[in-house]
Amino acid sequence: MNHQHHDGPHPEYTCHLANPSTDRVPTRHIVLGIGTGLTSKNVVSYGLMLAAKEDSALHVVHCITSEDLPVETDSPQFDTRLHDEMVSQREQTTSALASHTDTWTYDCTYGDPAGVILATADKYDAFTIVIGSPRKGAASAVSKLMHSSVTSRLKRQNRYPVISVPTGVGSTR
Repeated sequence: MNHQHHDGPHPEYTCHLANPSTDRVPTRHIVLGIGTGLTSKNVVSYGLMLAAKEDSALHVVHCITSEDLPVETDSPQFDTRLHDEMVSQREQTTSALASHTDTWTYDCTYGDPAGVILATADKYDAFTIVIGSPRKGAASAVSKLMHSSVTSRLKRQNRYPVISVPTGVGSTR
């Protein structure tokens, strides 16, 4: 597995990990957009199942946003909590990806999540994008009304089918 860091406010948490399969060149690609929380585990689980059925490479994108940052930005534990969350997210995701017999990549970076997911889909000529379903709550409702949520923005583009995985749905279907 190779490992590269990207630029950003905390470059130590950004990376590109790749696990190319043997000599086989993948012909189909699936892009997974993940964030923090249980929904991301469901997205990875569903993506692994779909990739196995479709004989596809997986490309996981995690854009670090304010939701990843600990709430108390002036706390002395801020850096420790951020470090723990980013390492945990990366380890959980790459551990799950280790079961995938085809090529996979994991990118953790800064940027606009919808833009980075679309750029990754363009890069690999993906046949689909898999993301989590929109969050619940007031902030999500406003974001949905303003068409600014990642899900809304990805569903409005017309280049790739988008699969939105509801909370609680994994690879069991």
